[in-house]
Amino acid sequence: MERTEVLTLEEISMPRAAGYLDMIDEFEAAGEGYPYNNIALARRDFAAFVRELEDEKHGIGLPPGIVPQTTYVLVRDGERVLGEFRFRPTVPPPFRTNNGHIGYNVRPSERRKGYATRGLAMLLSKARELCMEGVMLPVVGENAGSVRAIEKNGGRLERRVAGPRSGRVVSWYWVRV
Repeated sequence: MERTEVLTLEEISMPRAAGYLDMIDEFEAAGEGYPYNNIALARRDFAAFVRELEDEKHGIGLPPGIVPQTTYVLVRDGERVLGEFRFRPTVPPPFRTNNGHIGYNVRPSERRKGYATRGLAMLLSKARELCMEGVMLPVVGENAGSVRAIEKNGGRLERRVAGPRSGRVVSWYWVRV
């Protein structure tokens, strides 16, 4: 009989420290780096890192033009951190030209297993709870896996533009919630 795994989407917390740092180590070992959060702080003082994310969620101490976001981890069977999902309920201009409502990363060894699709579906439920009409998600460059996850969740391509900083093509997807 096949075992059913249990996935949860949780805000980053102290019990997830080892799993989160292990995920970051995997990204770095794969040569991808991890520029999405204050990883130096997470390695030095995970409790301070969690507090920083909590402040970020509430808009405390953010630089001008940066919007509040909640950072979650996708966890399998209460143990393994599979990826990180970031959710911004409000994305005013000019921030919306560089970032969407949702960003996510799945650890290299867990890709192509449907976790981005399932984690995104969980996050879309949170958007529904907030009575949002939909969310915009950017895909930088060629990322077929991310496009599949978004399209499986009902995403439709809205536009393609050159990224303002990198010049790389950014495909913008709208997902109605």
